[in-house]
Amino acid sequence: MAYSIQSLIQEIISQNYWRIDLSASMDPDVQKIGSSHLKYTPKPIAPADCLAPGIITLRGPRRSGKSIAVKQLILTLIQEENWDPNSILWFTAETTRTMANLERIIIGLVKECKPRMLCIDEVSGVRGWQNVIKKLVDTGTLSACVVILTGSSAYDIKTGSERMAGRRGMVANPDRILLPMDFTDFCIQVRRHLPDMNDKDLCQHYLVCGGFPFRVNHLIDDLKSGRAFDPFSQMQVLDDVFFYEIQRRKLDRSIALEVMSRLAANGCGALSYEGFAKSLSISRDSVRRYLDALGDAFLVATISSYDTGGGRVAPKKDRKFIWIDPALTYMSKSQGQGPEWDEASRAELLVFASMLRHFEKRIWEGLSAPRNVFTWKSSSGNEIDVLVVDRSQKLLFPVEVKWQNVINDWDFQVMERAFGRGVLVTKSFEKSRIKSQAVPLTEFLFRGVGLIC
Repeated sequence: MAYSIQSLIQEIISQNYWRIDLSASMDPDVQKIGSSHLKYTPKPIAPADCLAPGIITLRGPRRSGKSIAVKQLILTLIQEENWDPNSILWFTAETTRTMANLERIIIGLVKECKPRMLCIDEVSGVRGWQNVIKKLVDTGTLSACVVILTGSSAYDIKTGSERMAGRRGMVANPDRILLPMDFTDFCIQVRRHLPDMNDKDLCQHYLVCGGFPFRVNHLIDDLKSGRAFDPFSQMQVLDDVFFYEIQRRKLDRSIALEVMSRLAANGCGALSYEGFAKSLSISRDSVRRYLDALGDAFLVATISSYDTGGGRVAPKKDRKFIWIDPALTYMSKSQGQGPEWDEASRAELLVFASMLRHFEKRIWEGLSAPRNVFTWKSSSGNEIDVLVVDRSQKLLFPVEVKWQNVINDWDFQVMERAFGRGVLVTKSFEKSRIKSQAVPLTEFLFRGVGLIC
């Protein structure tokens, strides 16, 4: 075992290609960047965050670009900040399997290379990883380097970071998030190749394609070649994203398909957990376990109803279950489990996703229980799709999606009477009133924060 670990350590060192070539041209992730239509450079972690020893976590769904973002950070540190390329190490924990192996590998790498930065990709694939990191921090093994831990599960990383209280270093906001590309970044990437495309067409493409970088790259390739984009293309990648967390949490694949089917049938409608489970072969508590797993994987947001009178979650009222990206709404049909969501539901999905990105203070904890983005229903049955809540700012702001061609005064009345103001998100209709306004989805996605704050 000792020999195999030592061999693995040497293999890891040899695969840190920037130690040989500062451009890291042989690195598979760097090659993907070079061959892609995208010049997408998210910076969830900045070079300034890496100056002092500490522990930073980067979370988000699989295939959102976390590994590439870390590789881009490494190249920036070497090429622009003059870091010694031999002082940075990166490896993936997915094949490590056990805590013991993870500990041996880290100790071996630190002893041999004395890194200034150690990046461990998909650390949440090792059950109990947090105990290893805590131990190595306490013993001083990691006292001289910044450690970046990425993972696609908030369940393990949240637990791990909490067990490392007082051991995170001086980094501000040590927990970071990388979600699929938002609409602004999507427009930037598409317009690099098609500069004359208008906002309306871009919005239509985003409603279908979504923001996963591999999908956006495929869309651009089709648009440049004059082909129609197939929303069901590369669906196997999304299937892997979906089932990875199901398998990792030791949940049943066939029941996961039932949950997928129920999500497709319900769209953006509000349901109780009991109502969600009614047509399934599992109980209310089991349904919640599957939905929480998808929330921890940053795939499905469980949006609770808000009690404005009590200033808290309304636990007995129905919830909405929202995919975080439009691309995921096509999985049910590709798996033969139900229809894709209609355009109106995908538009509402984008509004929720935008509000979660901008207003959910602890989004890095996952999407199973947001505490700043809600839905709302009055005792008389009036409903608001999205309610943004910030108790520190005494903010209660309603957003209603009206995916229709004609908007009348009544469409404004519920939010104006209940909250005194609000925004209607529409297909293309635009109107300003004293207390509220209607804006097209495209404008909302560009200006959502400004419209609310």
